[in-house]
Amino acid sequence: MLHFPTLRYTYCMTAVFSIFTYNISHASNISHASHSITPSQTIYETSIKWSDKNSLYKLLESTPKWNDDAVKSLFQAYLNPTRYELPLLENAQQYNIQFINAFWGPINNPFNKYPRPAKAFIFLNASTAYFMAPLVKNIADNNYYVFDKKQTQPILLNDWINNIRSANGNQTSILFNICNGYGNFPSDSCLEKGYREEASDIQEFSKKDIKEALEHAKLNNAHRDVNENWKHRISRFKKTKNESILESSIDWRDKTIRYELLNTVVAWPNYKIIKENFEKIRDIRYFNDPDYPSFQRRISWLYPDDGCWTRATAVIRDLFGPYNNLNNDLPRPSKVFGFGNLCANTSNNPRGKVTWWYHTAPIIRDAETNQTYVLDPSINPYAPITMEKWAEEIASNDRRCTGTNSSLDEFNVCTGYGTTPDEQCQNSYTKETVSMLLQSDYQSLERERQTELGRDADAVLGNLPPWLN
Repeated sequence: MLHFPTLRYTYCMTAVFSIFTYNISHASNISHASHSITPSQTIYETSIKWSDKNSLYKLLESTPKWNDDAVKSLFQAYLNPTRYELPLLENAQQYNIQFINAFWGPINNPFNKYPRPAKAFIFLNASTAYFMAPLVKNIADNNYYVFDKKQTQPILLNDWINNIRSANGNQTSILFNICNGYGNFPSDSCLEKGYREEASDIQEFSKKDIKEALEHAKLNNAHRDVNENWKHRISRFKKTKNESILESSIDWRDKTIRYELLNTVVAWPNYKIIKENFEKIRDIRYFNDPDYPSFQRRISWLYPDDGCWTRATAVIRDLFGPYNNLNNDLPRPSKVFGFGNLCANTSNNPRGKVTWWYHTAPIIRDAETNQTYVLDPSINPYAPITMEKWAEEIASNDRRCTGTNSSLDEFNVCTGYGTTPDEQCQNSYTKETVSMLLQSDYQSLERERQTELGRDADAVLGNLPPWLN
């Protein structure tokens, strides 16, 4: 869900702007009590001479290891991004960043079959030129291979460097480095740069892009006043020739159509796997805190007021990657959207409840029982809940929601890149990335909320979340 309180909107604009206009020479760090960090040297500053074989062999020990089948199949995925509905980027560096970020997501992603490739950097001392490409070690022959979009097969690291050297006047002085973190540019600190910043480097976003993203965010504000009818909120949406997720939603009370639609939800093998992976999704911490970069954050489950669309997007985009991701045994979940005069009881709001005109979350179907389960820790952090139970929880009329006449009127399922009600389900990966980047605003609001509730923010956002108490 997306809700911009008036007093925070200027901050939100600044925060989003800073993400999209990330400057490779930017090296500022925030220090605050236990969140203080010490600036590290850059990728360029820690590079070694290619001719220094002892240092080179030691550095190469950190290269991720793949089997031969993984090298071959993922190189084909690397050469064919459009097969996975990813943008075909012309810039080689951005092309390589997108490949790693899209197929692997965060470094500690528990859903990856193979470890994240390293980023190999070559620096030509006689110029400002540098080159960066994915690097892996093939355990079949113990050789190091680089993925280069100009090649028809993975190229040996030594051959890649010799090709660069010969194309640039046969320079003898070459510097080399490996980054197993989120750093993308020579002036980045390999380990201090965050996942969100890596993703924002995939494409260059203009001020127009930023403005449109913010306007889109305001338009899809999910907050609803208690006595407001949800249909008053949708008059601002323009009808489209190709129906949006909202326009193509169906009547929740029509059980025949409801079950037909729920049968289109992506399936995982059984409930045990669904439950185990729900907990992984709930608990993974991979975002740098927008206020204290050394502090790792989960998706903003503890701020239910808004941001559901960025939460669902972060789960699906970051942890499962593009369509048909070869690096993941499990397919991307679908998204469920509920529309109506919604009210949910929650201990994560001072009022004890939140009211929306729509809510969205990832949804999965159990292949054994055909039951659908919603993965929504903002509603129930302990386990996946059935679609029917989720419908009851987001349209509650008991406890703090008593007397609100809450009801779920319409719903839809999207198995695509669409993230908000006004978008078509088959939207673009680029727009999905923009939606994920907006998580930072809700993580700041989530931190403020914990303090407002009298909690130790570092504890509940860190190792002691409420569901462990």
